[in-house]
Amino acid sequence: MLLTGCKANNTGDFQEDNVGQMKSGVQTDTNESKEQTEMKMADESTLADNQICVTVGSSSFIVNLEDNETAKALREMLADEDLTISASNYGGFEKVCQLGKTLPRNDNQITTEAGDVMLYSGNQIVFFYGANSWSYTKIGKVEASSIEELESVLSGSETEVILSIK
Repeated sequence: MLLTGCKANNTGDFQEDNVGQMKSGVQTDTNESKEQTEMKMADESTLADNQICVTVGSSSFIVNLEDNETAKALREMLADEDLTISASNYGGFEKVCQLGKTLPRNDNQITTEAGDVMLYSGNQIVFFYGANSWSYTKIGKVEASSIEELESVLSGSETEVILSIK
């Protein structure tokens, strides 16, 4: 698996830092699958006001944020500096991160799906790579074309997640 950096080329297409081959304007590693290529992410110049960059191990991806107070508060936390938070896998379907701060919440009973990013108990961010039904506040959705690859990245043994808007 090779997902790295939130970096874009000048055409707005996503690219890998490593030298590789070009496919449809996207620079790829020659051993990289189409799904891996499609999960490439953008740098700070292409992140919209409703997006954040999430790094898990050596992989990075974009989260498209909901239009709610929780997502706005999270993005404001990242305005001055990146946030590195502890993370652990739970239940075989989610990576849970201790935020260390309470965000505004508006919990609703919801059934999650892979790629959902939720706030739990006001102070934990949960990245889902499977389904669960519980009361959460939705923060956003991961941009990913492959559920299998998302599961592989999120279910890994990494114990830190970095959130940024850069």
